[in-house]
Amino acid sequence: MLIEKQKVLNDAINVLNKENQPWQVTIEEDKIVARWKWMDAIFFAPNEINNETKEYAFTVTLKDNGRWHENDTTSQKSAGIGFSGGNLTFGGSKQMFSGKTTQKSITFGLGKNKQTGETGIIKFKFDTSVIKEPVRAYLTSCGWKKEGFFG
Repeated sequence: MLIEKQKVLNDAINVLNKENQPWQVTIEEDKIVARWKWMDAIFFAPNEINNETKEYAFTVTLKDNGRWHENDTTSQKSAGIGFSGGNLTFGGSKQMFSGKTTQKSITFGLGKNKQTGETGIIKFKFDTSVIKEPVRAYLTSCGWKKEGFFG
């Protein structure tokens, strides 16, 4: 049985947001957006300090025909200070991606996790399925179907 779009959107926050979960769901118009700021750290190396932030968003747009469309967005920002050859250097970068992706990664480093305050050897784990599976299961339980390749 297909549950109507507005009820699916209204209930999504209560069903999908869980305590101690690294990602959160918001509703934006006819979209369920799950965001995960999975890395926010300052890494230390002998001759440099690097500030790095990585974010992932899984956006599901509900159509009027009982189907949904998916889109992944990733962003990475990095800024650093280094000392090489007697010179102080500054640099930064920003990368963005929007489309479809599946990713898994584990990052280790010496530094400070800005989210937890942990200092020392820190670890960040990331897996897009951690977000995608619960959102898809929720929509399927509401009678909705993922939009096929041709619509």
